[in-house]
Amino acid sequence: MTRMSSVMIITPTIAAVLLGLALPAIAADASARPATVQAGAVASPSVGSSNDYFNSDSCPSITFCIAVGAFTPSRRAVGLSEVLSGGKWVAESVPIPSRAPNVFANEVSCGSATSCLFVGQHYLRGHPASNLAEAWNGLSWRIVTMRNPPFTTFSGLQDVACPTAGFCLAVGLAGTGRRYQDTAYTWKNGKTWKRLAVPRPRGARKSELGGLACFSAADCMAVGNYTSASGHFLPFAVRWHDGRWRVLTVPAVPRQHLTTFQGISCPTASQCVAVGNTEDNTRGRFFHAFAEVWSAGKWHLSTLRRPPSYFIGASCPAPDDCFAAGATFPSKTGFAHPLIERWNGRTWATQRAVQTPAPHSGDVLQHVSCITKSDCEAVGFSFVPGASNSDKTLAELWNGHQWAVQATPNP
Repeated sequence: MTRMSSVMIITPTIAAVLLGLALPAIAADASARPATVQAGAVASPSVGSSNDYFNSDSCPSITFCIAVGAFTPSRRAVGLSEVLSGGKWVAESVPIPSRAPNVFANEVSCGSATSCLFVGQHYLRGHPASNLAEAWNGLSWRIVTMRNPPFTTFSGLQDVACPTAGFCLAVGLAGTGRRYQDTAYTWKNGKTWKRLAVPRPRGARKSELGGLACFSAADCMAVGNYTSASGHFLPFAVRWHDGRWRVLTVPAVPRQHLTTFQGISCPTASQCVAVGNTEDNTRGRFFHAFAEVWSAGKWHLSTLRRPPSYFIGASCPAPDDCFAAGATFPSKTGFAHPLIERWNGRTWATQRAVQTPAPHSGDVLQHVSCITKSDCEAVGFSFVPGASNSDKTLAELWNGHQWAVQATPNP
């Protein structure tokens, strides 16, 4: 999952970030001087950070959720983690790698309330990023990996899925120079981190897996994009079944310039719903939220929303019930409003997400996690339209009838 912007210029790949060419404006500033810390040092949220945001959440039960993201004290990027327990969000400290202490947490997944894994990347000012994964044991986080794969100079983990407490699968990308390809890793029994070989589409120059979901340890689906031999940017999927990967053909959305996947959910071993955004062929290159469904062994377009809009996360508590979260823009020159749509197995309908009051009246929902049809958590950030460095964490709860904003700590 690539973090989307609250303005209308959206970059569909993090390759430039990983190369150290352009760090996310909200995550870091290229002129910031990183603090010197010890290996495994813990970052405690501090007052006065300029941007605080959630990228992802995971709710393994109706009594527990965890969300991850980042905040920016002293113009640095520090990992942010908050736990929802007993109806209240509480901040939890995140360990910092010593040599590259800027942390960008992309996604989190929990097999249980005492077994979670978040993935992302960490970096030093002016240097390429490296993989980062940290594990939660119910009390605290610890670093699992913080290195590039062999023979690569940059890497990043995009998504993770933990269908059980003893198994997690993570996907991302790694490369050298301006060339990169998708990567995958397993994390078993809280001990073993292992890289897997991942096939990519025939003739692909570059490939990147951005979304991942697992129905079980034997059945997972990852979606992403690749650059073909002719230079076209196209979607693709790889299915993990009984320990093996297989590349699947995914149709690009018709009459659109680009099709970019952001998130996916698989309510059964034979059905998945993937979401993202297209870029149209108009002069403005506006984004359209879309969803594709995999069933009966094939992918097909399910919905294409009017622009400007995009989906980032999806969660399906049942085969005939899915939620997609993102943002929409009431006008093509306006600011982002929260977007949540729900699928009943046939059609999509827009739900009434809560727009936060002024001055933080801009909202983006980055992710959604549903335990049942009447229990979901959507997270992201709110911001002051037209103001820089104004992001604040945002969480909204679905109770089966309406969405409501919850109070969240801001470092």
